[in-house]
Amino acid sequence: MSSRQGDSRLYSFVILAVLSVTCGVFIAGMGIPFAALASDAAGSASSSLNNVTTQLTIPHQAENSQILLANGDVLASFFDQNREPVGLDQISPLMQKAQMAIEDHRFYDHGAVDAQGILRAALGQVVGNSGGGSTLTQQYVKQVRIQIAQDNGDTKAEQEAQAPTMSRKILEMRYAVALEQELTKQKGSLKAAKDAILENYLNIAYYGDGAYGVQAAAKHYFGVDAKDLDLEQSAMLAGLVQSPSDTDPVNHPDAAIARRNVVLEQMLKWDQEGTWFTGLPQLTSDQVQQAKDTGFDQSKVTENYSGCASSKYPFICQYTENVLLSDQMSSLGADRDARKRALYRGGLKIQTVVEPDAQDAAQSAITALVKPTDPVVSVAVMTDPKTGLIKAMAQSKPVMGTNTDAGETYYNYAVGQDMGGAEGYQAGSTFKAFVAAAAISEGFIPSQTYYNAPATKNWEGTTFKNCDGNFVFKSGDGQGWTVSNSWKTGNMNMLTGMGASVNNYFVALERDAGICSSIKMAETVGMQLADSNTPMENYQNVPSFTLGALNVTPISMAEAYATFANRGIHCDPVILASAKTADGNSLPVPPGNCKQVIDPTVADGVNLVMQQVLKTGGTGVASKVPGNYDQAGKTGTAGSTETESAVWFNAYTPELEGVAMISVDPGNTYWTGRQQTLTGLRTGSGAVLSGNSTTESGGIWKAMMSAQLPKTPATQFAPYTPTTTSMPAAYTGRS
Repeated sequence: MSSRQGDSRLYSFVILAVLSVTCGVFIAGMGIPFAALASDAAGSASSSLNNVTTQLTIPHQAENSQILLANGDVLASFFDQNREPVGLDQISPLMQKAQMAIEDHRFYDHGAVDAQGILRAALGQVVGNSGGGSTLTQQYVKQVRIQIAQDNGDTKAEQEAQAPTMSRKILEMRYAVALEQELTKQKGSLKAAKDAILENYLNIAYYGDGAYGVQAAAKHYFGVDAKDLDLEQSAMLAGLVQSPSDTDPVNHPDAAIARRNVVLEQMLKWDQEGTWFTGLPQLTSDQVQQAKDTGFDQSKVTENYSGCASSKYPFICQYTENVLLSDQMSSLGADRDARKRALYRGGLKIQTVVEPDAQDAAQSAITALVKPTDPVVSVAVMTDPKTGLIKAMAQSKPVMGTNTDAGETYYNYAVGQDMGGAEGYQAGSTFKAFVAAAAISEGFIPSQTYYNAPATKNWEGTTFKNCDGNFVFKSGDGQGWTVSNSWKTGNMNMLTGMGASVNNYFVALERDAGICSSIKMAETVGMQLADSNTPMENYQNVPSFTLGALNVTPISMAEAYATFANRGIHCDPVILASAKTADGNSLPVPPGNCKQVIDPTVADGVNLVMQQVLKTGGTGVASKVPGNYDQAGKTGTAGSTETESAVWFNAYTPELEGVAMISVDPGNTYWTGRQQTLTGLRTGSGAVLSGNSTTESGGIWKAMMSAQLPKTPATQFAPYTPTTTSMPAAYTGRS
């Protein structure tokens, strides 16, 4: 005989001796019989347990939290224990019957402790038969104590809650008696108390292969809800609880089937002895045999992964998780660890307004042009200007992972480095909007602001304005700074200059409005660099600001342009529409902090100017969405007209803002020894890029917006009425 077998046999003898003395005390209703314990061992155990409260605090069961899309679909689940609690009325009666048949078929007929069952089990162990004497209530108490220890990270307590010791058994009995008494008071009857215990047991029990609770187990193994479990499925699940790691059907199908058949035999045995479970007809031998003859269908097994890596939209998920764990969500906990426990154990329902149709349309358009393994990156973002809520966020590397050869990444290229993004990308002429806004805010009237914009001009020695006043621009290398227009030249006003994206027009406008004023305008409407630790004022002496020679993120560009769409009301980009606890209470979520930051009339002027881009003769007209939608925005190209390194399309309606971009990926080794340009690059889709912001990034923007615009009102921009009737005195209109 092994030492373990000897200990077990001795333990059985002791239990038998103790219970023989004390069963009468139980029946008399006096609780746990510490005074009656006769042996030294029992006396030692009782002395340490007498001071333990009989009240067991029942913790909230750890359950899945879910992030939801706008249509209610689950974007991702987060859990330490894959569990979905359900009410007893949502659990198949066959499942209830099967669990009771194998664990405690007299559950509704005895008290919290079944003296008869314990004596029978002890006698069985003495003669070498296995079998426990714990009631379902005692087993539930055991599960609760394990969970409390896990919640507290107390490994020692978790081990003690499962140790094969007499003191543990007695403690469980004490708690079980008190629990049934308390629940009977709360529920009004012993039957209702028993129902509550059975429901809680079925929700807390571990059913193997990562499935906690009967609902998660039913979905995992059979692809059904717990309410729809049939006879053989119920019997299989019920049998797993005793040894879930050794009998789960995914990893141990033969053991699972053998254990299932034992449960079926027990169900039939108790049915043949008489009515013991109400609400279902008694089983027949034929029904049980038919269930026994049924195999396990592995094809119905469904996986439920925790976290973002397996999500359909992993980077939206990652962004959401980052926000949930940040200080912005202090309502979830005082620190990151507390917030993570709430997310992974609290059964939260996190609602976003991400639109699957727009997201899929953007993703499809990106993938049709740029593949994950290409040495370029493409991103598309859509937001609601009135709330800041993010509706779509797609990228050309859509799979989260470490296999860079397959195009996997952990970078979210839409966002800044502080939220898991990369180094950002030059946005080209989309920055002209900030110069236009600065000028309009200073009194420049778009239709009256004329400059002669030559095809090419060297701006060396020109006087510009920074935050301290005027300065003379010098390139430092003596070569100057030569700027070329892409196609339109000559004398024009701001409307024409923006529509045709005339570079030399906007350098002249920036000269008179001021680089500092343009930078401050960009910051005011929400623009920031990809590296948020670098202030944009560092570039106040750089005239190429108007041509977008700074690294920014798509989400920041969407945020800034959305301020114009919203008539000067700026909203922070937000991903959380709402968050609720498992019991339905709402949690505060980060607000959009929407507030007026520029005069509505200034925004109206910017919208008028940028509408020209999507009208006939404008650089973006080919990507205009058909329909009666007022649309305004800007194309953008980084680099020269022959060697474009990035193309952007950032445009909006009063109800919706979207941005799409394609850029070389400077971190890709493909560019080692090569000029970093989109022009002429053949992508994995077979397309040869031309560096055209209208057809390439604009095509992605159009696909995304076309999927969502029909769901929004076809509203119009407010008309622009200048607040001044004359140009500012500082304006000269010089070329």
